[in-house]
Amino acid sequence: MPDPLGDLSFIWPFFAVFFAAYLIGSIPFGLIVTRFAGAGDIRQIGSGNIGATNVLRTGRRSLAAMTLILDAAKGAIPVLLAEYFLFRDQAVIAGAGALIGHMLPIWLIAWSKHSIRFALREAVLLGVGLGIMLLGKSFVSVVGALLLMSSTVFAWGGKGVATGLGVLLAINFPVGVFACATWLILALVFRYSSLAAVGAFVGAPVFATVLAATPVGNDFWSDPQRVEFAVFVAVVVLIRHAGNIQRLLTGHEPKIGNRQDGTNSGAGK
Repeated sequence: MPDPLGDLSFIWPFFAVFFAAYLIGSIPFGLIVTRFAGAGDIRQIGSGNIGATNVLRTGRRSLAAMTLILDAAKGAIPVLLAEYFLFRDQAVIAGAGALIGHMLPIWLIAWSKHSIRFALREAVLLGVGLGIMLLGKSFVSVVGALLLMSSTVFAWGGKGVATGLGVLLAINFPVGVFACATWLILALVFRYSSLAAVGAFVGAPVFATVLAATPVGNDFWSDPQRVEFAVFVAVVVLIRHAGNIQRLLTGHEPKIGNRQDGTNSGAGK
């Protein structure tokens, strides 16, 4: 993760990039797409989640595909813009902001079971965690990253699979490709979207580590910073899939395409 160690005049662009990406990541494309297509309110279907897996439970594969692409794009675009106009450090922060925005979408706070006061506390937690991560060194910086991660425990948005993959593709394309391939293979073989997500994101830091130690010509396809970021993304996504992992272990997790999941089972993405 970035380690700028500067005063506020130096790190304010990091805050600006993070919260700009957070607002983009908050756009609930699953809800927007299904509403405009006349498929109803996705929050009242299946798991009640706003991601592509739950959109698939409407029986409209085209809508699910569109949601998947848009959710991935809202993760990738802030990263690509930050890296093009700024630097890799800001791009990493943009990726974190977009992913957390998908999980804690400000635009849907009024719909969530949490109050506006709760949302404000979450915003403070994000700001404090980001500040500690940027201003601190070594262990102190890790504490800041942990605060950012902990904010997703009470998330009311999506589970970050498509957005997380979009972020990985933008920040480290080879790792993103391997993660996508892992998701696809596991999904095709086992038919569990959550199992595929867990495998893909657990694998991402492994892929990043291997690529960081394997030269390709005169360059490496990864580096320690991107390994750390892959760990961050993996932990956040796993936090959001805690319920899914429990259902996988007990045999109650619905498979991909199942339209009879029971409302708000939390199985969607």
